[in-house]
Formats: sequence, structure tokens, C-alpha cells
Amino acid sequence: MKKIIIIISLLFVFFTEAAYAVSVKIGVIDTGIKEKEGIFGSEKILSGQNYVLGNDNTDDEVGHGTRIASLIIGTDDGEIVSPCKESFIVPLVYYTKLASGAVLNGGIDAICNAIYDAVDVYGCRIINISSGITADDERLEKAVRYAEEKGVLVVSACGNSGDEVYYPAAYDKVIGVGSHNNAFEPADFSCKGSGLDVLMYGEDLKVVSIKNTADYELISGTSYSTALITAHAASALEQYPYLTPSQIRYLMRTSCDDICDGGYDEKSGYGVFNPDRFYENLRLFDHGEIVCFYDVEKDDWYYDSVSKAYHQGWMNGTGDGIFDPDGNMTRVMFVTILYRAEGQPQTNNILNFDDVAENAYYAEAVSWASENGIIAGVSDTEFVPDKNITREEMAAVMSRYADYKGINTNSQGDLTIFTDASTVSGWAREYMNWAVGTGLISGKGDNMLDPLGSATRAETAAILQRFLEK
Repeated sequence: MKKIIIIISLLFVFFTEAAYAVSVKIGVIDTGIKEKEGIFGSEKILSGQNYVLGNDNTDDEVGHGTRIASLIIGTDDGEIVSPCKESFIVPLVYYTKLASGAVLNGGIDAICNAIYDAVDVYGCRIINISSGITADDERLEKAVRYAEEKGVLVVSACGNSGDEVYYPAAYDKVIGVGSHNNAFEPADFSCKGSGLDVLMYGEDLKVVSIKNTADYELISGTSYSTALITAHAASALEQYPYLTPSQIRYLMRTSCDDICDGGYDEKSGYGVFNPDRFYENLRLFDHGEIVCFYDVEKDDWYYDSVSKAYHQGWMNGTGDGIFDPDGNMTRVMFVTILYRAEGQPQTNNILNFDDVAENAYYAEAVSWASENGIIAGVSDTEFVPDKNITREEMAAVMSRYADYKGINTNSQGDLTIFTDASTVSGWAREYMNWAVGTGLISGKGDNMLDPLGSATRAETAAILQRFLEK
């Protein structure tokens, strides 16, 4: 029965032939891996490191890492079926046992070193961690943050004490995995708390045993639920290698069946992970039909514009799954968006502004916009990159951008239809006439044009979409 449960949960992933997939390296920070002929071969186990003994001996003397690996990549005899077909495991040992029976635990230092090496030395896209601590640790948080910055997804077990979620699973940049039982309820042993993201089946799972007397054994725990989630994350990256950790977290969190309180709760997180929904959401995301933002809903007036801007690479989110549609748009943000939309052309890299550093992420964008007369500084030496851009200033920049692209800007609108038309600055009236006439800028509530109001991120996405579609 256990085998059937696992296979059913994985059936949907075989919608794409493995021949079209790319390989994914998974760093498994655990007790190592023991190969068993005919069951657990070496073709998918790469060379790794032992951070306890300080050598490259990654043979599993405990058994935990082997069980985890078998659930991630499956077995040669087909007893355990995995959704990822082109993935490889890099064993990174932080805990082991000597022949005398003495246990050696490398602790936080070993785990952190393994995280850094998984990213920098072994080129992993995913890191699976089955260990944790009850209190936050600055070193561990820094290592996890580094992995995120380098585009590496971290998946970690929430713990089996039934208490608060352990770290690193509790970090928001980590997929924290708990377990559910046959009744689709949170398992009694599964830790609960704000760091819990998803539940996966975790009771009496068939796994590879390192014992000579048996090839397989049944085991329970959040570590094994974590391995199953890692397998699905790897399968997603095989098919869609451009995915970022933030996007995978979003797609996994929104691919769950709610089982406890409505919405997120600390007993079940976002709910029981649903593989079918996950792969359907991946397909929709790949086709640009959904966006990975918790604060952008299908019925929002700006949904299509945000989706277009996001999938075209013009605009990114402001944090983990947050777009901040009502957030203000700054001068430098807007210039950077236009620069991306234009394909990031080469510039002369001439910067005449004292407040724009040569190594700033937006230096090229400011240089391009300044060289081509699209935007000017507030003075000869100041650009003021973090100043909010107003709606009339955005109209002026878009008009100059249209001139840059050779687009006619003679269209004129009727500003008198707006109740606050008189508040348009004299210098900006021509630009606002054009922006209203071409439909780039429309009124707001109470028929207000709000020319001096700060442009929002949602308004920016809409204006850009309208302009480029015209």
C-alpha cells in the first residue's frame, strides 16, 4: 500500500520525456549514501565531502542519508519511483558514526560549510537538509541567505518533536516541510509554527536500508517528507531550469490542498502538497498565465499588465513573492524598467551625476536614459535616483522615450475632462495631453488625473504595457 501511495502522488510528472530535461545537482546534507548493487547504483551519486572527518569518504554508516537519497532519486529496481529523472545527488556529510559506534556530529559549522560548498564547489541547484536547531543562528541564516542570492533552493525538514519548527526550515527563504498521515491530517510528530510551508506524506514510507539483512525498510518522519518535496522541486528544475528559488517556493505553496483553518495556518502551513496542481501551475507559469506574487490577484485591474511586465523581464518583485502594486515608483526604478524593455543596449557609460555610482546596478540604465535625452537630472550634477516619480513626470519620460523610438507624439487629449486639470504643471501640460490622448494615462477615482501624485508600480506596469502594445 505504501508503494502505491507514493507512485500515485508522482504520476502526473511524466508529462514530459526526460530527453527534454536538463540535469540538476542536489546537495544532500546528511549522513552520506551507501550504494547497494541492483538497488541503489552509483550513476546518480556524485563525489562529495565529509565535513566531520575532513575527507571525501561519504559512505553512510548511519542509514539516514541513504533513505533520503532513495526517495529523491528512486531505485534501480523500480520499487521507489521518483519524479526527477535527470538529477544527481552530491552527498555532503555532517554526521557520521565510527566502527566503534561513536557518533560524530559536525554541528552548525559543518552544515554551513556544506551549504557554501554545495553552491560554490559542486554547483547544486537544490540543497536538502534533514537537520535543524531550535534557535536561530546567525551563521546558519547567513549561509541560507547566500544560497538564495546564488539562485539555490533550500528545502528543510521542520522536525519530529511536535514542537516549534526547527531552523533552517523556519527561515522564510527555505521550504519548510512537515508530514501528514493517511487521513490527510498533520502527523502527531510533525513540528508546527510559522516556518511550516507544506505537508507531504511521511508515515511508513518505503526506503532503502543500509542493513545487509534487508534491502528496504519502513520509516516515518519529516525528513522523508522533505526528500519527496525535494524530488518534485528537482523535477520542476529539470523541465524549467530558469525557475528561481522564490518562484518555486511560491508555486509549491500555492499548489496545496487546504486541510485545517482556511488559508495558511501553523498546523499545516499552506496545506497538503498536491503534485498534479504543482505541475499544472508550472505549465501555466511557463505560458505566462500566472504570476508568482501573493499580492497580485486574477481579478485585479493591473493583473495582465503585471504579468506582462514580469514575464517579459521588465519588472521584478520587491521580495519573496511580493510585487507591491501600490508601492511608489522611483526615478531610478522607472529608468531601469525602460532600459530592460529596450533590451539593455550598450551605452557610452558616461555618468555626469555625483549621486550615481559607477558600480550601481542602475548605472548603465541611467547612462542610457541620460545620453538619449529620455530623462534628465534634477540639476546638472544630481539625478536623485530614489526620488518618487510623479504621474506627470512619467508622462514626460514616456514622451521622450517615444521620440527616441521614432514614434509620433502629436496626439492630444482633453485634460479639461478631469476635475483637477488645473493642477498639471505648466511644463508638463504638453506631455500629459499626449499621454492622455494616446491612452497611456487615464483618470483615477472621482475623475481625478492626479498629475502630482507618485506613480505606483501597478500604474507603471499598465503604462508600459499600453505603450509597447501600441
